[in-house]
Amino acid sequence: MRRAARRWNLLACLLLIRVLGGAAHAQSDVPPAPELPVLPPFPALPPLPPPVEAEPAAEPVQAAAPTAEALDAAEPPPTVEDLQRQMNELQARLDQTREIATLRRPIVTVGGYVDFGFFVPQGTGVGVIQDQGPSRVFPQYANKYAWVFLGDLLAPTVNSRGEAASLGNFPGVNRFDSVDSTGAPSFIANEVNLRLDAAVARNAIATASVNFMPRTGRDFSIGDFMEVDLAQVEWMPGTTGRTSIFVGKFESVVGIEYRDRKSTERFGVTPSLIARYTTGTPLGIKVRSKLGESERVVIAAALANGSSTTEQFHFYDEIDSNAGKTASGRLSVRPFPSDLLELGVSGEWGPQDHALDSTQDLWFWGIDLLAHVTTPGGGSLDMKGQFLKGGAPGQIGAPADPNHEPYGLKLHYGGYLELDWMALPELGFLLRGEVRDADIWLGDPNSLGGAERLYITREWRLTAGVRVVVNQHVAIKGEYLHNGEYGGIPQIPNDVLTSSLVLSY
Repeated sequence: MRRAARRWNLLACLLLIRVLGGAAHAQSDVPPAPELPVLPPFPALPPLPPPVEAEPAAEPVQAAAPTAEALDAAEPPPTVEDLQRQMNELQARLDQTREIATLRRPIVTVGGYVDFGFFVPQGTGVGVIQDQGPSRVFPQYANKYAWVFLGDLLAPTVNSRGEAASLGNFPGVNRFDSVDSTGAPSFIANEVNLRLDAAVARNAIATASVNFMPRTGRDFSIGDFMEVDLAQVEWMPGTTGRTSIFVGKFESVVGIEYRDRKSTERFGVTPSLIARYTTGTPLGIKVRSKLGESERVVIAAALANGSSTTEQFHFYDEIDSNAGKTASGRLSVRPFPSDLLELGVSGEWGPQDHALDSTQDLWFWGIDLLAHVTTPGGGSLDMKGQFLKGGAPGQIGAPADPNHEPYGLKLHYGGYLELDWMALPELGFLLRGEVRDADIWLGDPNSLGGAERLYITREWRLTAGVRVVVNQHVAIKGEYLHNGEYGGIPQIPNDVLTSSLVLSY
């Protein structure tokens, strides 16, 4: 009891000294009080009566001196280090209790954005023409394919989703034309996004992202649709937080454009011509590790049902149609300690999407770079670029099952180089040059009946844009896309003037 009393007495003294010291310090900062008015003197008081003599006090009792045995048995009072250690132990138990209480209920963060735009397409808003009649551009394909189309279906892009102004009404295919403006200028609610992030554990985060697209309905039906583009759990094992394991529907690891595929993250409005190959969100498992000093080396690998292509393109399997899985990976290096430059190489290999077997492969590989420079006046200049190649044999021979319909691909080359300059914190400019040289077909052209259709693309594009940042929640963007054809393909009137107002929350 005495030991505990001494310990708490010393602790109380230390706390009292700290309080008095703080009060004295605070008192030294208080300005002097104003002078009080002088009051009149009090009247004289009557004299006090003479004091009464007190009886002499008794002799005090002398306490017995402690013995040597008692002095040896008494413990020394606790030191400041002992008290500090006890306070640290109390604080650790308090932190542990707080962590347990926090983990009992997930902390959910709600966010998202609204993307509203206006676009003006050139011509009919369609990016391809049909190669037919006596003036065929490629007559050598007349006996191999039932239909041949020239150009790029997604070249007249109007928003960050990569949707074209119109897909046209061509024979031999039943497409879902989500915009279908038929060449008319139009306002459009591009996307309404809702994102949920929940801390399901101390080192695990669950993320879901849902997009709502208001579109035109027909024949008493509602044209609005929705998609889930993210549904993942990120687990960071260990204490460093340098390794993450993703399970679910996650971002691609091919290239770099997946980082700004959303309109809130993209500097401009539209994606590149090769974004359709790299910005999809596959379903599977992914691992990413950051290595070295300042995390200057990043390795990412994924195993998924299908490829990293976008869902609206010819190649994508969310629910796999074959037993094989697609492997992808990326290695990036920052040669300098700062974020001045990043170089990366990535690739993907697996069974063809929409194939019922795993005998033929779909593959991509490419290189990419990112560079960042701070400019005078609080601005910045970013350069990003990517080069990509890929291929798939498609269908070989007559299919045993009519549902076996993998597309063939020869992506001879594709790439872009983009400059994003924020001249002021509120004003930025964009310039991007890009190219896509590819052949895509459905069916086997060497079979007896030939293949169904062929798309021949020799497309280049020059995009110029402006960006105005009103505040951290509001951005206004505009772009002009000039699309051009080469390699013998006639020029198609498919330029687009488009804009976007992005409101994030």
